[in-house]
Amino acid sequence: MQKRKDFIWKMGGQQGEGIESCGEIMATILAKEGYSLYSQRLFASRIKGGHTTFALRIALEQIMTVGESIDFLVALDQETVDMHGKEVREGGYIICDSKVNPDFSKYEGEPITCLAVPITETAMKQGSLLMRNIVALGMSVALLGFDKAPFRTAIAARFAKKAEDVIDKNLNAFEDGYKLIVEKRGEGDVDTLPVPEPKDQMFLLGNEALALGAIAAGSRFMASYPITPASEVMEYMIKKMDHIGATVVQTEDEIAACMTAMGGVYAGVRGFTCTSGPGLSLMAESLSMASMAELPMLVIDVQRSGPSTGMATKVETSDINAACHNAHGDYANIVISPTSIEECFYEIQKAFNLAEMYQCPVIFMPDLQQGLNKQSVPSFDLNRVPIERGKLMKEEDLPALERPHYFKRFELTEDGISPRTIPGMKNGMFLSTGLEHNEEGKPAEAPTMHVSQTDKRLRKLSTVAEVYEPFLNNAKHDECDVLVIGIASSRGAIEEAAAELEAEGVKVNHLQLRLIKPFPKEQLMPFYEKAKKVVICEQNATAQLADIFRINMPNKCKLHSCLKYDGNPFTATYVKKAIKEVL
Repeated sequence: MQKRKDFIWKMGGQQGEGIESCGEIMATILAKEGYSLYSQRLFASRIKGGHTTFALRIALEQIMTVGESIDFLVALDQETVDMHGKEVREGGYIICDSKVNPDFSKYEGEPITCLAVPITETAMKQGSLLMRNIVALGMSVALLGFDKAPFRTAIAARFAKKAEDVIDKNLNAFEDGYKLIVEKRGEGDVDTLPVPEPKDQMFLLGNEALALGAIAAGSRFMASYPITPASEVMEYMIKKMDHIGATVVQTEDEIAACMTAMGGVYAGVRGFTCTSGPGLSLMAESLSMASMAELPMLVIDVQRSGPSTGMATKVETSDINAACHNAHGDYANIVISPTSIEECFYEIQKAFNLAEMYQCPVIFMPDLQQGLNKQSVPSFDLNRVPIERGKLMKEEDLPALERPHYFKRFELTEDGISPRTIPGMKNGMFLSTGLEHNEEGKPAEAPTMHVSQTDKRLRKLSTVAEVYEPFLNNAKHDECDVLVIGIASSRGAIEEAAAELEAEGVKVNHLQLRLIKPFPKEQLMPFYEKAKKVVICEQNATAQLADIFRINMPNKCKLHSCLKYDGNPFTATYVKKAIKEVL
């Protein structure tokens, strides 16, 4: 028996078989016990049926990826064995329901233990095929060497609203599953993780962190239309709206969602909407209007595979071009991408601040891997990010207006940012439309005014990279063999790949980009200049982020891309291979 630093457990079968429920029970208990976790659901774009897995990495220190080599694969069907058996490490286990007569022939002679276990038969002893997942949970607890007691408590709590016999049958199914493994390999014959020190931590979805961050930022108005993989943000806001005094509007489509949220923002509240790629496309004209009207509008875009409907449950970072340029005209906006689930909470608050400070649309772009998966994170500090509302005027500070003049809402200021009022403020009246306008908002087509207002809208973004930290800095060297730049959920895979390369003597600097637009050239240049090679990691086929670097940075011949667009997240092995190919 050995002490391990981490385990990776994966369960697979068909959607609707309770695989996610099994994984959630296990993860919830282990998070409370103090383990650091990262979970990942892979599922098809359908309600029921189709292959699905739930993977859980269990560790003592914080982890940023679900990892690669599986220690324990629990399969409810042959498809899971065929698709994921190759991921099992030496010394690992494949456990499959004997009901499907599993074929383990591929693994004969491999240092892997393959077990056919009567999962279905054991569940039916308790009277229901639906209990296969609870049998599998008992097996998994035995496989991982954890104490049964907290899991029994969790099962009883999960079915507390059911009849007493339902609770008893599920507890019996759990115990029977536990015994199946003990009988196969003996109790205590297992590598174990040390019991961790208690941690003040949370285990949550990135989408839940986004909603919590919006609440912490003072947002009390959301208008949205459901879309995978972003719907959980709205669902969480709906659950909490009565407690926090918020209003959530589910509109008929994404255009209405964007315009409704813009109306709330115009009225003075911190409003936002949430969508994914198809919805962002529909919002293009509305966002162009928000740029012209200088409305502090926030849009969350949880990126998924495209184009069009694409693969709604698979990850990509292929909305970069759309976020930066999908609206027409000389469109002034800010584009931000968080580097982790934890940053979904903190950076969304900063995004609300930036929207009001710079009076423009902000597109906040996590990806599906962050939005739909869970991670253990330190409990959030609600006071870390203060609310900043920029040049929002107080009524008592407004000078009296003389007819026929309005308040100069679009005043031509040196920094490009004008004083802002909201409807109802005495002496704060102005016009707001999508038309080009003068300083009071009145329609104006004079060439000089259009040039002045256009320059003003663009000029105000020049200081964003000075007030907002544009990237996560993991650079360890003054000069390096390779500078790796990632975006969104690629961070964990890059960090692990960099650590492996450092151990091999390669000097690796790593920056995880947050600010995409306006591009932080000045802040990136010191790292860029001192790197022999630069590798941009992104999940799209057209190197959208790398193209932005080619437009803005010198010495383009040192730029290389690490692209992945098969719908699955980056792994350390994939990133490491791409880096070694350019060295």
